[in-house]
Amino acid sequence: MDILIKQVIRKPSLSIFLVTLIIFMGLQYKASITNYTTRFVDFAEYMLHHGVTLFPIAEDLQPYPDYTIAHTFLVYLFSLPFGRLSILSMGLPYCIAAALMLVFVYKLGALHEKKWGLYGVFFSLFTWAFLDSVNFWALDIYPALFTVTCFYSAYSAELKNDKSRLAFVFVGLALGFVFRGPIGLVVPAIVVGCYYLLSRQWRALFLFSLLAGLLFIAGVVLLAWAAYLQGGTAFMQEVLVMQGLGRVVNEHSPRYYFYFTSGLIAYGVTAFFALIVIAKKHRQFFCFPRQPDTNMLLYLTACLFAIVVFFTIPYSKKMRYILSITPAVSLLAAYIFIDKGNVFSGAKKWFLKFCLVLPVVGLGLTLIVFIYNFYAERPLLPNYTGVFVSFVVLVGARNVVSKYYSGHSSRELITLLFGVAAFLSLDAFFFNSITYHLELASEPTPKFLPYWFW
Repeated sequence: MDILIKQVIRKPSLSIFLVTLIIFMGLQYKASITNYTTRFVDFAEYMLHHGVTLFPIAEDLQPYPDYTIAHTFLVYLFSLPFGRLSILSMGLPYCIAAALMLVFVYKLGALHEKKWGLYGVFFSLFTWAFLDSVNFWALDIYPALFTVTCFYSAYSAELKNDKSRLAFVFVGLALGFVFRGPIGLVVPAIVVGCYYLLSRQWRALFLFSLLAGLLFIAGVVLLAWAAYLQGGTAFMQEVLVMQGLGRVVNEHSPRYYFYFTSGLIAYGVTAFFALIVIAKKHRQFFCFPRQPDTNMLLYLTACLFAIVVFFTIPYSKKMRYILSITPAVSLLAAYIFIDKGNVFSGAKKWFLKFCLVLPVVGLGLTLIVFIYNFYAERPLLPNYTGVFVSFVVLVGARNVVSKYYSGHSSRELITLLFGVAAFLSLDAFFFNSITYHLELASEPTPKFLPYWFW
């Protein structure tokens, strides 16, 4: 364990990227594609067989207006050497984006303390909505990546007095537009704008707003031009509606409360502890001068609520739409291990105990489902073998942790790492398996693909 910790300390960003990339690729394992993500298979297959286009092409050979071509092009590049699609070639872009997001979560927290960044990564892996979005291919992972990248670039430019980093803010905005359309630029722009507003950098706020606005206009013009070239005036209008006004006003019920209730609950214990930190520290947000850590907490809180409020406006609401809050809630939750006082000692002890009992909780949930299936019309299908084997191993590992590392200087880190391993096992063998089989049972046209590239 000491060797592992030293390796992470020596090359933290690379270690985080490689380890989380492997984890995400492992969680991709499934036999077929279901639900709305089947359309991404159609897009990639058409490009693989017919070449690159300006917009994705659906199975009816008509351009699809709701997405840009960037993600499909990445899938095409990963599939091209092997001449066919696979689960890995389809999922690799998402996994790389998610792993890079965690690298920047670490780097953002490490601007104050490396431990803060590392614990932020662990809390991200404890966030069910984040893992679910990666496993089931939500394109919102791209805005999440570029949001934290832009915020890190702007924030570190001030802390390190290096204005050249600001160029990466606009690179991130442009890439956000390329991968997710207008919404991919607006979300990181709101976050950076909130940072400049709260830090009272009025000149920077004005210049950033002006340049971001010009970049947005240029992106919309290029998007409309590409749509016109692909499908003429009618398709151009459809693209502008689907990726613009159509996301705000549609046939869905408004449900303005959604992200403040079930939408946020999907982010699990991470959101719970983030809200605890906000509740305990919010009074210090209005004290001057603020401590550097308090400034960071204020900016993260603003990021969280700005994104939630912004996505409350559109009628259509899904939990994955606010995926960009993951870095903020993760670093906020991680502060319970960073605070130098005793304000969060109770929350920290409770969470560490929760980490240690997770294997037992997983086995208990599996037993409940097993009994439920005797009476259910549609049984739930967790991976019983995977749950049993992984959690028996984890129960044994827990005894090792309790016996040999109870007095270790990195006891908290080791315990949290154990909890992450238990949660990932529960996600892979319990939640993912149940969700996949439920969707497969109701999916009329699943797309069966091999898992491996070859």
